[in-house]
Amino acid sequence: MTPSLTPVRVVREALGQQVANYLRDAIVRGQLTAGQRLVETDIAESLEVSRGPVRDGFKILEVEGLIAKRGQGYVVLSLADSDIRELYSLREALESLALRLAMEQEPLPDLAPLRESIMRMRIAAEAGNVEAFARADIGFHAALCDVSGHRRVAAVWRQHEPITTALIGATVLLDSDLNKTAERHLDIVRLIEAGDVNDALAELHDHLHGSEDNMRAAWSRISAAAAEGADSDSSIAGAAGA
Repeated sequence: MTPSLTPVRVVREALGQQVANYLRDAIVRGQLTAGQRLVETDIAESLEVSRGPVRDGFKILEVEGLIAKRGQGYVVLSLADSDIRELYSLREALESLALRLAMEQEPLPDLAPLRESIMRMRIAAEAGNVEAFARADIGFHAALCDVSGHRRVAAVWRQHEPITTALIGATVLLDSDLNKTAERHLDIVRLIEAGDVNDALAELHDHLHGSEDNMRAAWSRISAAAAEGADSDSSIAGAAGA
């Protein structure tokens, strides 16, 4: 018999994840900049939650390397170009292995989840819904790891899913032809179904490297804009103080 469960902790963790999602998006969009102190009470008041979920959210972002504990509080860490390169090198290693493992299976695993993700991408593209497209895009790559049959590959990939989703939504898709991006994913599926391992790996490689290049360029612009805004605020504060 399943023991009775206390729902309070489950709700709190869900709220903590929501707080983390909100702050993560603010960081990758340059709204929260490196060195900025995160005040627990202010965030709790702004989001209309108690301080418990805020602390939970802080712990999630600390594990992701987006914030760090300083004294009794937390500060935002800078997200560098090297972080994006590391993220994509890890993604390519995991997804290339997943693709190989999937194609080694006889018969091929059911690729319907990948095609369903592509369909959601097309719908989002037609609607111009960048956030929905980002979720569908990430869903495709998560599904690729799932169909590999390797649980730990899928688990490691999902550890980095939140930051990947936030970065894609804030950078790459702002400058991308969404319909073209959806079709690039379909090309990967077709090559898997055709049994062309090398061609499928090459297509995946090109896709990920193109995404990485776009993300690094877009992130550079976001970082520069955020730094310019911070300098402007400092100048205004200095003038006011004078």
